[in-house]
Amino acid sequence: MTNDTDCTTLQSYSYMSEQITKYIGVFLYIICLFGTVLNILTLLQRTYKTRSCTLYLITASACDFAHLNLEPLSNILQYGFNYDWTINSLIYCKTKSYLAYVFTVTSGTLTTSASITQYFLSSDKSTRWYYARRHIGIRCIKFTFIFWFIVSIPILFCSDRFYHIFQKERLICSNPARHIYCYTVQLLYICLFNGFLPPFIMLIFGLLTHRNVHHLGQRTRHKSIRIQRINQQLISMLILQAIKSTIASIPYSIFNCYWLSTISNHKALLLQAKENLIHQFSYLLFWSNYTSFFIYIYSSQIFRHQCMKALKKIICCRSGERERR
Repeated sequence: MTNDTDCTTLQSYSYMSEQITKYIGVFLYIICLFGTVLNILTLLQRTYKTRSCTLYLITASACDFAHLNLEPLSNILQYGFNYDWTINSLIYCKTKSYLAYVFTVTSGTLTTSASITQYFLSSDKSTRWYYARRHIGIRCIKFTFIFWFIVSIPILFCSDRFYHIFQKERLICSNPARHIYCYTVQLLYICLFNGFLPPFIMLIFGLLTHRNVHHLGQRTRHKSIRIQRINQQLISMLILQAIKSTIASIPYSIFNCYWLSTISNHKALLLQAKENLIHQFSYLLFWSNYTSFFIYIYSSQIFRHQCMKALKKIICCRSGERERR
């Protein structure tokens, strides 16, 4: 009787995990993709595009778009709809994991760089303003891409396809951390570089920037009120982004640290099923890193205005094309 109960419980956990991926995952994917596209269109408006801070945010949004269509979309199809487009390809598995990690860690790094740039702009020391210039931003973006494309190479070696007991014995693509080398890669790359560090640094520089905000008005008296408002609202956007990233990333990082610390322990199937469900929740929460558009819309009146302006341009262009036809 106990075995029957345990079997039913295991099936329930597996079913819950599948349904969560199918419905919540699809919903999150749609709103994240929608928000990412609107982020790019809005930040490309003339009001924003000349600033190095928004240059970081535009590139970060482009990385988010690429990541969403590599990792989350394939996970939804595989775990939610039992459709695997990899056709058991180890090369595809390694390439997808590598590129998905490069794009997500690059996005986090560039968003963090945007926070640091706003801190430089709000500083009393004029020597720091130089590092907030556009040409410095372009160099930093190039360096960030090159850096992570090189540093992320270990992901290629550690990603593998293996059978997962709670995925109906299907092959999944991940880092099983079977060796100390891949264990270390998982700990450093997922928990630290892509987990704790970005929101932690963003939060620190966000608070430092907030402390310097009252100096901003004094230093920019010669500038227009509109420019001051844009800078102040960019600061608000990034501070809220830092808070949101902290809430989104920390649970996923904590779970990965727990999983790695107990990976060698013998675990009952029921405990593994619970862990699998918790992992699913924390992973979906991590996706909220890609909902920055809604944070920007909420925190900035100028961003809302520029977003409407971008949408009107698209609608007018499409209407003009239909009329010409």
